[in-house]
Amino acid sequence: MDRTKYLISLLVFLFSLQAVVARVEYFGIDSQIIDDTNANIKFTIYKARDFSFRFYGNIRNISSNVDCYLDGELIYCRSENETAINIQIVSDIVARAGNTYSFNIQMELKEDVDRVTSLVTLPIGMIIKDEKEIFPSNFRTLSNGRNILVYWELENVSSTQPLGFRVRYQSVQPSPEIFRKFYLLIFILVVALFFVTFYAIKKRKVIIKKIVRVRPEKILVEALDEYERKVYEIVREAGKIKQNEIVSKAGFSKARVSRVLKSLAEKKLVKVEKRGRTNIVEILKK
Repeated sequence: MDRTKYLISLLVFLFSLQAVVARVEYFGIDSQIIDDTNANIKFTIYKARDFSFRFYGNIRNISSNVDCYLDGELIYCRSENETAINIQIVSDIVARAGNTYSFNIQMELKEDVDRVTSLVTLPIGMIIKDEKEIFPSNFRTLSNGRNILVYWELENVSSTQPLGFRVRYQSVQPSPEIFRKFYLLIFILVVALFFVTFYAIKKRKVIIKKIVRVRPEKILVEALDEYERKVYEIVREAGKIKQNEIVSKAGFSKARVSRVLKSLAEKKLVKVEKRGRTNIVEILKK
């Protein structure tokens, strides 16, 4: 009876020891998105002689510092000692829809892991589309000055649960379609500006012509007061007239007529010439 208890206790200890040994200390994922489709992914595993996991995606250009085998979706690596296992692959796990991109990496571990970290480096010129769509939700966003990085850190990850990371991002630069619309708008504005400028120049020429057609003397006459205008009209109709006749026709005093003629002469509308005991007034501008 005691022997049976001892054997059971030994078996429990061995199974417990196997479970402890089967746990991996660290599994790190470093994903660098290199174009619209592909990502360069580096895996780092600590304290494990044997390690295997399933990677759901096309795998190309696999390389490692230890012996690794690829069997469909399964990656199996074996190390001669417990140094770090480094694996690098290229996979087309990036999907594009218009100006939006989706990075989605899915794996299945074959051993429990104490600590898992995942780092995704977005391409230059890309920003996160919506933080609510990042999975898992316990992430941090970082920056190296040129790229935006998304970082996760998980503890006690069980081999019974799937392991995945997802980021949706977009370009900060407008799409080619937006550029085409922008150039079309610029073209329309340039054409519209050309016609507006052409119309304005043409209208300006018409206005200048109208201004030129208006005789300076007409402007001067319109600026005359009622006395000056009446005397000017009398002289204009006569062409040449004696000053005393102007007094008679205008009905003004001699002094007022003399002042008005002096003003009109200064404005170069009439010429007053002394003739004997009277003045001859002659129109200058008709």
